Amino acid sequence: MKSKKRNWLKLSLQGGTLLAIVAFILYGIFFGEQRADPEAYCPFGGLQAIGSYLHNNSLACSMSMAQIMMGVVLAVGVILFSKLFCGYLCPLGTIGEYLGKGGRKLKMNFDLKPGGIADRGLRIVKYGLLFVVFYMSVSSSELFCKNFDPYYAMATGFKGEITAWMTSISIVLLFLGSFFIKMFWCKYICPLGALSNIFKFTITFVGILLLFWLLGWAGLPSAWVWALGAACLIGYLYEMIYLRSKVFPLLRIVRDAESCNGCGSCTKKCPYHIDLKELKTVRHIDCTLCGDCVSSCPKGSLQVGGKKSLRWLPGILTIVLFVLALILGNQWELPTIDERWGNTEQVGEMKTFEMEGLTSIKCYGSSKAFSAKMQKVPGVYGVKTFVKRHAVVISYDPAQTNEDKIREVIFIPTIMKFSNPEPQVDSVEVLTLGVDKLFDRMDMVYFGNILKQIPGIYGFDAEYSCPVTVKLYADPSAELSEKLLKDSIEVEQTHMLAAGGKVRWFPVDYKLVSYERNGDRISSREFVELMFKPTAAMSGKFLDNMKKLDGRNYETAVYEVEYPAIEKTLIKKGFPYFKSFLSTQEGILRIDVQLKDTTPVLRITYVTGMWDDAKIWTELFNAPKWTIKYTDGSTKEEEPKLKFKNEGRTVPESPGAPAE
Repeated sequence: MKSKKRNWLKLSLQGGTLLAIVAFILYGIFFGEQRADPEAYCPFGGLQAIGSYLHNNSLACSMSMAQIMMGVVLAVGVILFSKLFCGYLCPLGTIGEYLGKGGRKLKMNFDLKPGGIADRGLRIVKYGLLFVVFYMSVSSSELFCKNFDPYYAMATGFKGEITAWMTSISIVLLFLGSFFIKMFWCKYICPLGALSNIFKFTITFVGILLLFWLLGWAGLPSAWVWALGAACLIGYLYEMIYLRSKVFPLLRIVRDAESCNGCGSCTKKCPYHIDLKELKTVRHIDCTLCGDCVSSCPKGSLQVGGKKSLRWLPGILTIVLFVLALILGNQWELPTIDERWGNTEQVGEMKTFEMEGLTSIKCYGSSKAFSAKMQKVPGVYGVKTFVKRHAVVISYDPAQTNEDKIREVIFIPTIMKFSNPEPQVDSVEVLTLGVDKLFDRMDMVYFGNILKQIPGIYGFDAEYSCPVTVKLYADPSAELSEKLLKDSIEVEQTHMLAAGGKVRWFPVDYKLVSYERNGDRISSREFVELMFKPTAAMSGKFLDNMKKLDGRNYETAVYEVEYPAIEKTLIKKGFPYFKSFLSTQEGILRIDVQLKDTTPVLRITYVTGMWDDAKIWTELFNAPKWTIKYTDGSTKEEEPKLKFKNEGRTVPESPGAPAE
């Protein structure tokens, strides 16, 4: 007799998960500010993030609190109940299951005998992969699984942080392996499956945690590596020998032997082909409590916990645990970095200063840069950053510094030019504003973008005060009333063009506190020179190249090339790489960025016996590769970051660019 019941709860959760993922990704592509992160709710990534945080006291950009709570809830769910995520929500498990069904319909699918030599031998693969993934993730504070995760690759259109050959192999294993061998990926390849099984071996898992603590207490270097290796080895051996859990989970499939007719429908329906008709209580390591066996039994001999009323409990628990993880992930936030330095024992009373709205705190890298900056501030002894809410918590000695001084260090004085005055404009009007909630570098970028949209404004400079003092340089005929500026500045968001011509929106919360327009003016020439000061500061000499010429007689010359684009922000970002490249070229002594009338020019001082105009233009300005020197002393060949269109020439040396 064949059952007509279908496991609707499982089907709904699997289908709903796939649809939600697709919708989430499509929304990120077509309607969102950026591509949606497909790893945002990955429990395996969350467990890696926990390991990274415990070892490094930091979270990388790709790790989130939502992700971490997914990992925590997964672990608790596996220990107490079963591998519910695998059975109901995992997109790779769903794909693998339906590929297997397709292979079976085409009579191309076969099953490795559960507990057979091949089955037990292949199970080691996922444990080896688990060790590699966790070792690399914890060591680098990055989600190593992104390199080969087929779900991540497909979700990002193969444009994410993938390694092509790893991803290609994993996709082949997922699709072809699952098509020909039932649940091939889940049983033999998936590192999350291996970790979940270790959680199922609860006593073993607790023992490994104690081992880790004892090794750390004994001072063994890299104790976590030994504990991880032991977990993977013992987990595999236990799975290979027993293929079942011990103490937990609390929920199990129970078979009523008296009503069971031995038809085998349950075994055929089981995604993992567990031979349930031979078991009284299902404790098999592969069981996910998916409920397919319960739905398929024509006699009702199989029940969750031996009770009909509990049939839907695993699916309901899956939903409850998922929602709980989302709630907890939104309620709590671990610091992206938590760093301490200096001798705090001599500090009488340490205080903390919290500041939110720092838009430059947006990832692990920016957090590390912020910490490095704070380490140079006398009296500051520690930094925590919280990327989600763009916040920092700074520990400081009130005897050495105070909150106002810290705010001043965080703020970056900014000069930004939008355009030169028209030729007929002889002078530029100066307006003075007081603007609140301008905290850091990114605020200045967004604020500048707002001002750029107002007709008649040529540029601005901002200096630290409370509120920040902003000087606007504008066309005297522009009608820049206080109301106009207030309405323009006090908006809720501003937009900027991103790669591919897409428009990205950023939330802002600036307040115009004061407005002063008393007719102050400077000449247009003064304005151009004032705006050029930050660009001129990019000049520099190459001391290493000069030292190589010590004691030698040599003549120098200056090669000059017009480069109007140097004042553009993107060009400025690429210019340090060009400087670094020049510093690796023997006989190049310095580079200066100057104004010639109102046009920016680059002036390169070189040794005449080693370079000439043609060689400089061909081998420096049009070099196919740049050799870049990094701060750690290493060098690397990279593609040029800048393009040059105007060929230059050697000119007489000037006081502005002396030869040395």
